[in-house]
Amino acid sequence: MSTRGWLSGLLAVLLWLVNSLVFADGTSQSTHVIFPSASFHTKPQGAVLSVYGALNRQAITPLFKAYQNKYPDVSIHYTEANTRYLYEQFLSQPTSRPDVMLSPAMDLQFKLANDGYALAYESPSLEGLPQDSHWRHELFGFTYEPIVTAINTDILAAETMPQSREQLLNLIRNKNHLLDDKIGLFDIQRSGLGYLAWAYDGQQSRSYGRLLEAFGTHQARLYTDTSAMLNALLKGHIFIAYNLVGAYSYQWSQQYPWIKTLMPTDYTTIIRRTAFISRDAQQPILAKRFIDLLLSPEGQHILANQSGITPISTQVNGPYSRDELSKLPHGIFRPIPLGLELLIQTDDAKKRLIYHEWDNAMLSAPNPVPSMP
Repeated sequence: MSTRGWLSGLLAVLLWLVNSLVFADGTSQSTHVIFPSASFHTKPQGAVLSVYGALNRQAITPLFKAYQNKYPDVSIHYTEANTRYLYEQFLSQPTSRPDVMLSPAMDLQFKLANDGYALAYESPSLEGLPQDSHWRHELFGFTYEPIVTAINTDILAAETMPQSREQLLNLIRNKNHLLDDKIGLFDIQRSGLGYLAWAYDGQQSRSYGRLLEAFGTHQARLYTDTSAMLNALLKGHIFIAYNLVGAYSYQWSQQYPWIKTLMPTDYTTIIRRTAFISRDAQQPILAKRFIDLLLSPEGQHILANQSGITPISTQVNGPYSRDELSKLPHGIFRPIPLGLELLIQTDDAKKRLIYHEWDNAMLSAPNPVPSMP
């Protein structure tokens, strides 16, 4: 056997022995995870499903394992990054687009689908899901997740835990300079989800302007993802984190009791992670099979029981099901609609206006904290 052949065989065996291979790209803005097929040691050049996602790889791994149980000859290449980065990578690399795109930035996903980048697919798994969970058989909502606020209760002292945005403003006012540089927010110019949640606040919240003023006055720290904010909250770098992804925040609250998560009682924004098959997919059949699993009762059950993510289906049970979510204290659930109105958020004039308001308020805020999703 040649040296090259021997090395190739050794590499194949090593990859087969591990559950996945994780490596960061040169920009440190994304992580790539390889889930080798069961037959990778004998067929290293087998079929590969490529997936882009802003979903924590620990959360999506159970879905990938279920997929590979059905299709053991398929390897999966997962690229994990924040929503804005994935969107820009998708547009900038037309020859290497993924087969499947997953993201909670509903407006960016909708724009890509509306601009013709999504492949239409009438999945049989749509039966039994809410009617508003998909758009034109091109964009598929698969989760139902609250946007929340998290607080390190060490800051409260004699104060009670705020439940609404108005009470949060009162807490910030009462603590005053103790919260200077101690509030965490999404950087809306670097996070697609952060921009969407903040823009929706502008439509729904009567306290929008006062919140923006308070965040700017107290020199809020800016982050590109939920995990970075939760880490900062845990370490005491910040005491309040606003507009986080609820699935991650509630898991941290279970692990660290002094971090409390709340769904604001004035209203609770609901986002839906969405998926589409790329029009340029190299493996469209494999991609369709993945969408089928994702939307199926099996896939939705995995989300509710193994991934820690609330599924879109109302028919599945589990600790993270919609039924269990509804039992937690919350305001009126206000899901961001999956429809043409999302294009308003991507309109350049609308974005410039929101960015202008944001920049004026955040002029003295620290630079965004770079991190992984």
